[in-house]
Amino acid sequence: MVNQLEARANRGPVVQNGIVQSPFIICCSGRSGSSHLGRMLNSHPYISCLDEVGFITDLVSDDGEIPDLETYHSYLRTDRGFYSQYLTLNEDLDFQATINDFLCQHKDPQQMQAIGIIAHFDFIRLKRLWPNARFIHLTRDGRDVAYSWLKERKLDRSAWFAAKRWKTAEDAWDVLAEELSPGEYLELTYEAFVSDLEGTLHRLCDFIGLPYHDKMLDFVEEDSYFQMPDPQFIGLWRKHLSPREVRLAEACLSHQLVAKGYTLSDYKPLRVRALDVKLLKLGEAVHRQWSKFKFFGPLLYSLDLFFRRVVKSRRLQALVKQKMNQRVDAQLLR
Repeated sequence: MVNQLEARANRGPVVQNGIVQSPFIICCSGRSGSSHLGRMLNSHPYISCLDEVGFITDLVSDDGEIPDLETYHSYLRTDRGFYSQYLTLNEDLDFQATINDFLCQHKDPQQMQAIGIIAHFDFIRLKRLWPNARFIHLTRDGRDVAYSWLKERKLDRSAWFAAKRWKTAEDAWDVLAEELSPGEYLELTYEAFVSDLEGTLHRLCDFIGLPYHDKMLDFVEEDSYFQMPDPQFIGLWRKHLSPREVRLAEACLSHQLVAKGYTLSDYKPLRVRALDVKLLKLGEAVHRQWSKFKFFGPLLYSLDLFFRRVVKSRRLQALVKQKMNQRVDAQLLR
């Protein structure tokens, strides 16, 4: 194994003139096992994988138009997703060099033979930024994704909107897939991943162009949230979603679930009319604003709303955003 890896290390740099050559990009919805997969990939001595990269694509258009540097730098200074990665912003670089520099900061690029990222949205924008990238599509039963958002993370009030998070990611993948040839992407499922970790990692490494390494399964740390994935996490929606929640999720996802190879439940299909969707949206909006109000308190909540909707001052918005980020960080440290 070591000799094989050393031979691969002589095939040429993966970074040339500050640009990552043919990165791999894992596309999936949140709550699909990507965090575990990312840790496994980063345990490989020759692979680097950066997760949660919304700060790279948020200001890029679908046709590839990039933001001016002043706007982008200002955005990064208050984006919690960026600074939680402990990355350094070099303001002397242009946009393309900047985002490639972010990818190279995760692990020593001189030692890496594959560099990639994990994304939950904006897949087509990543294709515009790295035209030679290769893609891995990781999908999970959308009802399990809905269960995770609804019951574990508790970010949504209804199964409809929890399920819609999966649908949004799958819609984005379907758009990207139309531009890819068969050799440019690999299809993986969460269910196959947790049922056969080593076999799935072998497939993934073959696609990336590196041999599998035993250290990839040596990622679990004591007292860590990230434990070894288990097949028992397949089909949790059957136990933890109510019949109505399952019917709501399937009303949103049924066509895509079937297209992706998943079997629908035996529950009677639920008809969701336009008025129902409007009521669901209203309930969801109220739930999210009330949750935000309770978490940040009346002062920060009101200041954020005032400076975004009334005064529209970027400087004051940034100050309030920093305070809100500090509140989130303090909560995570508890």
